[in-house]
Amino acid sequence: MRVTFFLDGEEDLESLRRLDPDRDWRHFQRGEQVWVVQTYLRLARAGLLVELAAVPPGEGLVVFHAKQARALRRQAHTLKDAVLVGARADNRQPLIADFEILQNGTFADGRHRFHIPHWPQPGLLPRDPSRGTAIQRLVYKGFDGNLAPEFRRPEWRQFLADRGIEWVVDAAPFAGRETDSQAIDWPDFREADLILAVRPPDRRLSTNKPASKLVNAWLAGAPALLGPEVAYRELRRSELDYFEVSSLGEAREAVDRLLGDPGLYEAMVANGRTRAAGFTAEALLPCWEKLLFETLPSLVPYRASRRVPLSLRSAGRWLSRTAERRPAR
Repeated sequence: MRVTFFLDGEEDLESLRRLDPDRDWRHFQRGEQVWVVQTYLRLARAGLLVELAAVPPGEGLVVFHAKQARALRRQAHTLKDAVLVGARADNRQPLIADFEILQNGTFADGRHRFHIPHWPQPGLLPRDPSRGTAIQRLVYKGFDGNLAPEFRRPEWRQFLADRGIEWVVDAAPFAGRETDSQAIDWPDFREADLILAVRPPDRRLSTNKPASKLVNAWLAGAPALLGPEVAYRELRRSELDYFEVSSLGEAREAVDRLLGDPGLYEAMVANGRTRAAGFTAEALLPCWEKLLFETLPSLVPYRASRRVPLSLRSAGRWLSRTAERRPAR
């Protein structure tokens, strides 16, 4: 089937087609750019027949980001025989979608909802291996609002300073298209000895968030201290994958443990190197190829929603009545 990636609101698609995700990584901060443009670019560079369009075609698979469901709905007259594939990302279920792509597997069912991991940080520069097991810099990389307030307090910085560790916050406020990408250097892990990513408390354990911080830590070659989130727990096989911390006290204990046990540090780095192999951009390409060119085309004839007008699907709460079981605590 024809596969088209839909992107609304971009006037110069030709310039987007010339981007290189690993070279032009600053362009890929918003979900629409990550899930639509980056995926298109990586698949196209792998030789797959995919298109990027601001006007969706009337047939084939149309892959879109959940935030652009409304824009897609405005062009319903062009979607006569199109099969809509919504990348939910951090958002609510796009009700117009025939199929969904989820960035963690909690609610994937293999029939309507499919899990494909979030792309790793483009252009990632791993930690300098000559640093050995030294712990001199602990780094947070992400948007300002995604760091728990207790890690902004002076006592956290002082705790690290007392141990000769610099606390580095590589962050910027999220402002959509206006996000200041010049204020961040997210791919550069060359001098990062530990990674911390703990969000403000969430009673649902951030079910809509991806495991990107963990995957990036594995790829970077630095142990990670991560908050209690569903996506991280889905991937966890042993203590060597990461330390789960939900408080300042637990983070302190993890830091002291690693400082006192260089062998553990080495083991976590080696384990991360092994785990990372399954989450590189190259490793994810076959997942996308199989989903878009084999799995979904084979399921299209059986989708009940294809017999329902788009106007009814987009307004119909019936599509969202499939109960989504909350993850076990």
